[in-house]
Amino acid sequence: MTRPVAPVPRIAVLSEVVRNQIAAGEVVERPASIVKELVENSLDAGARRIVVDLEEGGAQLVRVSDDGAGLLPEDLALAFEAHATSKLETPDDLDHIASLGFRGEALASMGSVARCHLFARVADSEVGAEIRVEGGRAQAVREAGGAVGAIVSVRDLFYNTPARRRFLKRPATELGHCLDIVQRLAMAHVGVGFVVNHGGKRVFDVELEMDLLARIRRTYGAELADELVPLESFDGDTRLAGYVAPPRFSRRDTQRQLWFLNGRSLRDKVLTRALREGYRGFLVEGRQPVAVLALSVDPSKVDVNVHPAKSEVRFHDQKRLFGFLVGSLREAVRRTDMATPGMSLVETAMRREERADLGQALLPNPGALPRRTNAAGEPIEVREVEGRAYEIPLPSHGATSLASGAPQHAGAAGQSAADPGSWAPQDDLRGPFLQIDKTYLVRALPDGFEIIDQHALHERLTFETLKREVREGKVEVQRLLVPELVELSRAEVSGLSGRTEELARVGIELAVFGPTTVAVHGLPARLRRPDVPGLVGDLVELLARGGRTPGADEVQEEVLHSAACRSSIMAGDALSEGEIRALLERARAEETDQTCPHARPTRVRFTLADLEKAFHRR
Repeated sequence: MTRPVAPVPRIAVLSEVVRNQIAAGEVVERPASIVKELVENSLDAGARRIVVDLEEGGAQLVRVSDDGAGLLPEDLALAFEAHATSKLETPDDLDHIASLGFRGEALASMGSVARCHLFARVADSEVGAEIRVEGGRAQAVREAGGAVGAIVSVRDLFYNTPARRRFLKRPATELGHCLDIVQRLAMAHVGVGFVVNHGGKRVFDVELEMDLLARIRRTYGAELADELVPLESFDGDTRLAGYVAPPRFSRRDTQRQLWFLNGRSLRDKVLTRALREGYRGFLVEGRQPVAVLALSVDPSKVDVNVHPAKSEVRFHDQKRLFGFLVGSLREAVRRTDMATPGMSLVETAMRREERADLGQALLPNPGALPRRTNAAGEPIEVREVEGRAYEIPLPSHGATSLASGAPQHAGAAGQSAADPGSWAPQDDLRGPFLQIDKTYLVRALPDGFEIIDQHALHERLTFETLKREVREGKVEVQRLLVPELVELSRAEVSGLSGRTEELARVGIELAVFGPTTVAVHGLPARLRRPDVPGLVGDLVELLARGGRTPGADEVQEEVLHSAACRSSIMAGDALSEGEIRALLERARAEETDQTCPHARPTRVRFTLADLEKAFHRR
């Protein structure tokens, strides 16, 4: 009779090396992850100059040298231990994290998947100390000579985990990711100098004396830097500062959307959504705005201990913060020069680049219209974004803005330098005017000329007027002597039947006339040549779009978009000089006259410099 086999235990405690390699999968994804963690450690140490040396895009070597506070020899013995840190002591410290690093995982993770060397020296010591860690095994701390500060070298990344090393990209690709990290940190920490060397050659540097605008110019070029508009707003102890770019600098990707939270570079969904809402109505659908923005928040009001890589955060009062951000951003975006420079069109045509997206703009994501006030009596706009309602302060909100110091732009005669996007009141609009193809209006300027799309401009004016009347409850309705009947499907009639009250608030009175018919009894009196079937069709399309039921505010704004488009001056309408002047005078009074409601430009401006360049005079 055989003896029963004793069961073998299945659960075992993982070794420290294995635990650190698992953690490394969350913290160390590629060489850029190492650059980020090491440079942030240097910044936390108070460094004023940081040098990053790379080999083979960082896969062979990442070395970060700084002139910070350094470390004591006894600190080096714990530096590569998991969850060993100098930045936290008690659980209460997690409620107000002010440092960039705090988890104590980065060095331990690097030491488990690479060959690491750390040298450090403090200011009051004549010599420093060093430690080597390879594959999670640490050598003894030894005395060594060197300058005050720290030098961390990480070689042969993933040498002991070849499966992960195979996922690394070409050196040029990995170098690009490393540069992106350093450039972001360089703009987040004005007052610190940065140098990046690759293969012994300098590939990026900023001097510690350079301000934010100079760093943007060094990183992205003068063309962008010269057109940026400064922004500075406050809401209590919350501060938003930085620069926003005119909509024409938009991109297909978000690579030039830089958000810094208390000096931490991050890609947060709330901040990204706020920036997108700040440009809503000024940017063609599908394009991404360009901005460099620094947000300062009381550390106790934000939780940065959400993700191992610290790439996500959680705001305690997200609703109020979102409203503050969108209101501040929209005010700054209005001050950008949104007129399309004529020379850019000439250069685009010469390069024959495909720009079909500018001519096929979709409607922007609509938001709320009703004007309300918050608890303090300040006017707000309640906007629904992704199923949540946010209060957006209107321009009369008490937040202060940095209007002075905006870059100078060439524009209409007498145009305000502080507000390049507005029609200057000093411009008497005397003309002369030229109408081309009964669609485009041309007028001379002291430094060139501009071309105006008459339909796009009038559409924006009509839309803003209708929206203002709806907010103030002053929509005048013109009732039809004979109701106009529109044939629809049963499902479409059913969808409209529950929206009659919302439509009535924007001046559209309709009722169900039969199982497949609706009767339109009244329309806003301001509409000229209203296309009743077209308006109803646009509304039906909105209700069927996206597989969801739109909110009341979204329906109202969509209807106003459609009404403004269908009842404005059209391409092909002949205008007298008096009508042209009246149109421009109305536009001069509006804040947002440079784009139509679909975010297409209303005008293109050619300066004399553009003309001289186009005709090869310069």
